[in-house]
Amino acid sequence: MTSATGEGERSLNRRLDSLRRERDSVRRLLEQASLNGVAESIDKLGKRLDRLDSELSNPSHTRESFKQVPKDIFNTNSKS
Repeated sequence: MTSATGEGERSLNRRLDSLRRERDSVRRLLEQASLNGVAESIDKLGKRLDRLDSELSNPSHTRESFKQVPKDIFNTNSKS
């Protein structure tokens, strides 16, 4: 193997290693973004449950006020 061939191969290996590190970095960022989305959904659900708990524990609550509870209360994809 010649010197030029060895250098070309090392250059290629360095580039491949760099691309692998970039891929791994992007993968970690995507996983983090996914976890942030889950955390936001949990936070939204917690707020909705707190609001409902507050409404249900209000002594002046009547049957009419239950009609105001959104039908999609358990739909985690809804905007609140």
